[in-house]
Amino acid sequence: MAVVGGCALGPGSADGYEARTLTDPVDEAASAVATGTLVVELAVRDRAFATVADTALLDAIGDAGGAQSTLAADVPRDPPLVAARHEAVVAVAQAVAALADARAWVNRTADRDAAEVLDELSSAADALDAAVARAERA
Repeated sequence: MAVVGGCALGPGSADGYEARTLTDPVDEAASAVATGTLVVELAVRDRAFATVADTALLDAIGDAGGAQSTLAADVPRDPPLVAARHEAVVAVAQAVAALADARAWVNRTADRDAAEVLDELSSAADALDAAVARAERA
């Protein structure tokens, strides 16, 4: 008799799939973007050491990256949730990029100013809000 392990379908394929499976990781990424925004604002006012700001942004990137992995691995069955997942994956990818750019700015390796970095973080936050709204409607 053979036993096959690890062949179960992911939670997105289970009955009772909920939009929360999408909104929780997006909320995590939104929290990371809020942290990144705060860090950049503090750095602009010289209220944060570069090493502390760098570490905080690296942690935020890790949180948003974890959310991205969670969403990318999810397999919803319902077509509206599939579309919502796609929007969420794109929004979280935008958040990861914005946080990486913020980290580059804090480390003085970016070719943009603080206002541009803050605008990018704000756009990422807006995209995440839109992704949550779509998931909740799905």
